[in-house]
Parts: sequence; structure tokens; C-alpha cells
Amino acid sequence: MNPSFSHSLFTIEVNGTPTVVLQAKRHRDAERFCEQHQLRTEFSTLTSNGIPLCDTSATMKIRLATTEEAVHYRQATQLTKPLDINVVYLVDLDQ
Repeated sequence: MNPSFSHSLFTIEVNGTPTVVLQAKRHRDAERFCEQHQLRTEFSTLTSNGIPLCDTSATMKIRLATTEEAVHYRQATQLTKPLDINVVYLVDLDQ
């Protein structure tokens, strides 16, 4: 078995709404990112249309990104330096 996997794109849904896309080697890596307490904390401080992205009772699910979400991710990260994890929001954030 070859241990060098290519990266896949995953979407985090918050209460059924596709919210962010991220790149990870494995589904489990994306799940670990989703399970981080600071992610939920960050999402609770960000708003879209005046509504926090996440609250304490929100459900967060990870799945493979759709083609449209992958295109959005690639366009958004095309001119950026790769980080450990690049996160691209799929919702409009309030300023």
C-alpha cells in the first residue's frame, strides 16, 4: 500500500448548510479538524446575515465536497500560499 495519498476536498456542513471547504489527506483528518473545540468557537463568533455560523447545539458533519464546492475552493486558494489547512467559506461572512 502506498502511504502517499493525494489530498481530497471536504465540506463541513453546519446544521445542514455547507459552510466551509477544506483540503485533507483522509476523511479522518477532516473529521479531526471538524471536532476541534476552537473551530466551533470560531464559528460561533462569525456571522452570516447577522446569524452566528454555529451555536452550542449545532450539528457539524463532514463530507466530500461537491464539484461546485471544489471549484470554489480552488479559485479561492489559487493565489495563496499552501498552509497546513486552507479553509474556504461557502457562506458570505458579515464584516
